Amino acid sequence: MTGQNTPVARPKVHQSTDGPIALSSASANLLLLVILALGVAFRFAALGQIARGYDDSYPAYDALRMLDGREWVQIGQSSSVFLDNPALMTYIQAIPLLIWRSPWSVHIFITALNTLAIWLVYKTVQPLLGRGAGLMAALLIAVNPWIVHFSRTTWVQSLMPLFMPFVAWGFWPAMVTDRRWSRRVLLGGVALVAMLQTYIQAWLVLPQLGILITVFYRRLPKRPLLIVLLLFVASLVVYGVGLAGVWESNQSKLVGFVASSETELHFTREGLDHALRFVTGRNFDYEYGREETAVYQIRRAISLLVSNGLGLAVWAGIVRALIGLWRGGQERRLGLILLVWFWTPVLLMSFSAFSIHIHYLLLTCPAGHVLAAWGIVAAGQTGWRWWGKRPFPISPVYLFVPVIVLLTLVFGLNLYYANQEAARHPVQSRFDGWTLEASASVGDTIRELVGRSEGVFPRRIFAEGHAALLSGLSGLYVRTGLELDFPAYVVLPGEEPLLYVLLNETIMPGALGPKQQSLPERDLIFADGTRASFVMVAPYSREDALALPEVVVDWRSESGLTLLGYTLAGNGAAKAGQSTELTTYWRVDERPSGSAEWYVGAFYHVLNDARQIVVNSGDHRQWGHQWQVGDVYVERASILLPDDLPPGDYQLEWGLFDNIHMRNFALQSPNGPVEAYALPIRVE
Repeated sequence: MTGQNTPVARPKVHQSTDGPIALSSASANLLLLVILALGVAFRFAALGQIARGYDDSYPAYDALRMLDGREWVQIGQSSSVFLDNPALMTYIQAIPLLIWRSPWSVHIFITALNTLAIWLVYKTVQPLLGRGAGLMAALLIAVNPWIVHFSRTTWVQSLMPLFMPFVAWGFWPAMVTDRRWSRRVLLGGVALVAMLQTYIQAWLVLPQLGILITVFYRRLPKRPLLIVLLLFVASLVVYGVGLAGVWESNQSKLVGFVASSETELHFTREGLDHALRFVTGRNFDYEYGREETAVYQIRRAISLLVSNGLGLAVWAGIVRALIGLWRGGQERRLGLILLVWFWTPVLLMSFSAFSIHIHYLLLTCPAGHVLAAWGIVAAGQTGWRWWGKRPFPISPVYLFVPVIVLLTLVFGLNLYYANQEAARHPVQSRFDGWTLEASASVGDTIRELVGRSEGVFPRRIFAEGHAALLSGLSGLYVRTGLELDFPAYVVLPGEEPLLYVLLNETIMPGALGPKQQSLPERDLIFADGTRASFVMVAPYSREDALALPEVVVDWRSESGLTLLGYTLAGNGAAKAGQSTELTTYWRVDERPSGSAEWYVGAFYHVLNDARQIVVNSGDHRQWGHQWQVGDVYVERASILLPDDLPPGDYQLEWGLFDNIHMRNFALQSPNGPVEAYALPIRVE
């Protein structure tokens, strides 16, 4: 029995930092679920309409080199302006490719990881500024079209939308509050090391983080910092070993980058403009999905209104952070963190010799979003203090609903129109810039036709696109024939079947010899009318190849190529002003030492009686490193004779020439070496 004066235990009530518009825990959780759902919808709706380029394909290409080719990758994608990238993104993308050999698997995996940033931003801001600001910052991350766009890429910097909020989640609370947050600091540090090992320019985060760690060193737990430092050093050693293997090329790039930066440095506003875009969404509608219609003009005006409003919110947040510096305590620490985190990358990008790409300013995330949220909540608190005294005060929940609806509609429409524009034009030249849906459909067909059960990697296919693009879309490690020109200059395989992937080509029977297998049932037709066709060519033995030309020659050359023979239209009769059609057949019988650096093609000369060249033709070349013993190169040369060429007897000659080393390769005739094969023709 309890006495009358015995104190009764009361439950502890959470003291929110939201001020007079504090949200209940249930309301905040409900709104967070709505924001997370919006973030998922924005990222995964119409995922198939995102454009995939060379850079998006390269990490998967390296991963497939490991999985299929058993090649150990120690360095990542080459960079044109700085040191080559570290290799961690290759290993990250190998994870989904182990499960599903499709570009879909990589994009879904990366996009899902980047979606976690929404939750991380809320969990970062909530203990610092309260639930309201946390929800607002999470909303801005969830629906901003620029953030959504870069959350769905798969290039080496594709996880920056996740890593930057992850690092902030790990370090900011420990710097601001009185809790030690040891586990968070450790996990945030691991995310930092991982980010630095995916993308070389992510190292630009070190100045802003270094300043803050120096300022708040006493507040941070030391053991997690030591572990993170050891991980950083170990990863640096691994990167250094990989970099040492390609140091010669990287040294020249680094010297050139520094020299150009010193001589062309200039002030630019691009850094600040791009940093603000990641909060305001400004100009996304202009860059993607722009069209000259009245509807677009209305959408453009509303988008500018919203982006200007969010821009004001960012500047209001900056003012609020400056006020926090004056007030001291937790507000001072938070204000300093946000200002350093936001402005350091902006200032670093404000003096540059190069155009600043927007993705560089992902380094400011999520500081800009938190500043905007702080500005909005501060304005809301001021309004609530006035409106809350009115006869009909509004519940705090409904202050967020109009903002959520407005941003969802405006940013959602901008993304929708961008997706529609991509759907209307799903393919580009050389497989670069294709939508995920279009490229995956071609990749599925390649994977079915080429297969993975037999043979060695890389599998060879002919397609007018880089091997990284075709590997990425097919989920197979492939090598492409970049120097071919169907049907004028083709290769017939000598060892394993060869697949041709052709765009908008009329596939004539026999264009690739009697072993051609056309597959019209596999044709793919895309929204813009582009047709992808697939042709398989069975291997040709030497006997098969010798049966192809009408006239058999079978002369070897110094290059290792053998002139098997030729087919000449018109039996040597030609007319001035018209083309003489000649088909030559060359077989790779050996690859001499040093041939990998050769760039060899056939020349075709027409000579008069005085041995003067009156026609010099020859359009196709091939790098020696592309040669494979047994392959047969077939060139259909169209030799145009001048209109004023006098009638008479001429000599048609052809041979091999290296355009890089300016070298002829002699042919071995029965009578000894000759520079060219000669054939008389009669011009009428």
